[in-house]
Amino acid sequence: MTIVPTNNNNHEHLTSEEKTKISKLRELVQDDLTEFYDTDFNLLRWLQGHSGTIEDVAKKLRFHLKMRRSCWKLDEMSKQKRDHPIHNHWKHGITGDSGVLDSVIVNIEQCGQTDYWGMIQTYSIQEVMKARVPDLEEMLRKCMELEKQTGKQASILYVMDLTGLQYNKRLYTLITGALRSLSEFMAEHYVELIRYFVLVNVPSFVYAIWTVTKPILPERTRQKVRILSSSNWQDEILEYATKESLPTKWNDEIDHGFLAPIDLPINYPEEHYYSNKKDELKDLEKFRIVAGKNLIICKEVKKGEKLRWWLTADADYGMGVFHSKNKDENNIHK
Repeated sequence: MTIVPTNNNNHEHLTSEEKTKISKLRELVQDDLTEFYDTDFNLLRWLQGHSGTIEDVAKKLRFHLKMRRSCWKLDEMSKQKRDHPIHNHWKHGITGDSGVLDSVIVNIEQCGQTDYWGMIQTYSIQEVMKARVPDLEEMLRKCMELEKQTGKQASILYVMDLTGLQYNKRLYTLITGALRSLSEFMAEHYVELIRYFVLVNVPSFVYAIWTVTKPILPERTRQKVRILSSSNWQDEILEYATKESLPTKWNDEIDHGFLAPIDLPINYPEEHYYSNKKDELKDLEKFRIVAGKNLIICKEVKKGEKLRWWLTADADYGMGVFHSKNKDENNIHK
């Protein structure tokens, strides 16, 4: 059976082998593939980013496609405004085309000045994802638009500006916890969207952190990282993008001619941290779960009753709600 893409043109830059594999992959995932996402280059990214058989790639792609069709409604995010409260602090970073690298769009991530710690102390990971996923979808949409214009595969130059980055316990907690989870999410759902991760204005301690974090990053992510020198990065970055797409904030004492305006991040007020909230929580049962352990809590509830919980954690955790007719049940896999 031949599946014809509904939102895609033939591209002369694809090899015959790539076209054959794309056609096979499209056929395997057609039941979950949406009109918006159905382009040759979107499917090609998954083939480039995963080894194994096309059937194996299809299983991973199908997981992403189901998310696109879920309550997240990823295809519709490109039509929405960037107006989540977190966006007041985590600023927009797309500045334009690279102008140096072919079919590459520049995104500036102000890592050193963005208050990630305040973010996870103020908002749940669900809210963080509600703010972050639209930005990832915008990067995808920008690439798709460029691909439609040029007939060439597009990608993102992800510039990580470490200006103002401080070395402390919070930083280690972030890069092994919340930020690591975001990195893994990007690698899992936005396969081969990033051309390079380029680190600029790098403090000396970053090399020690890189040694620690390198093993926990996905392999293909590690291969894309470029760390520019601490002394000459404002010249070295011109090997990746023109001055028109690089932020004016880098002009500092010397006018380097960078022309792209970007808004500076804003810190979160500490009084809004969960730990500083004065809300009185009554009639709670308290439980503590140590790292690597799990806990099963059984509650007998009647129709119309509600379960409520208040959770705090400083690392990855998972939870679920299960129904059983046996109040002593402790096997969630039944």
